[in-house]
Amino acid sequence: MKKVLFMIFCLSQLAFAYKAKSEDLSKYSIENYNPQIQKAIKDSGIKYDKLGEIYEAPNLGYYNFTTIENNGKVVAYAGLTHVKSYNKHEALITIISPEGKLLDFYLPDANEKHQNVHDKEWINKYKGKNAEELPIDSLAGSTFHANSVNGELRNTLKAFESKKDTFKK
Repeated sequence: MKKVLFMIFCLSQLAFAYKAKSEDLSKYSIENYNPQIQKAIKDSGIKYDKLGEIYEAPNLGYYNFTTIENNGKVVAYAGLTHVKSYNKHEALITIISPEGKLLDFYLPDANEKHQNVHDKEWINKYKGKNAEELPIDSLAGSTFHANSVNGELRNTLKAFESKKDTFKK
């Protein structure tokens, strides 16, 4: 019986993997998502006059960061990565404080079917938290999105934490 259940499990995983598309993830660069990053910063309420230096962390996965500056001082950082949702990848933009706390996040590629990932009440549960403090919270109608976002928020904050000493302060 255990062998049968194990085989069913393996076949279901293979069937899902078959549907997943291989995609060029290099498109998730700060330059390619500049307008969406600017929107995310504006929506977060941070006052800034420019995006500064870009830092890529390819050895950690596709985690790219840029400084958010006002009058020559770094006020926050923007992070860009992607989440895996169903059979495609979608951009995830994070706004992170210099201390490593999540200030805001935005999924610019979320389509009409998953607009509830833009729900302010759900997003507010994550704001002001570091990687260890993030809640595990589901979202009715977008369970896969919510789980992917939760994991990638945590991963992005940890990637930021491991690289922040190399970033402009």
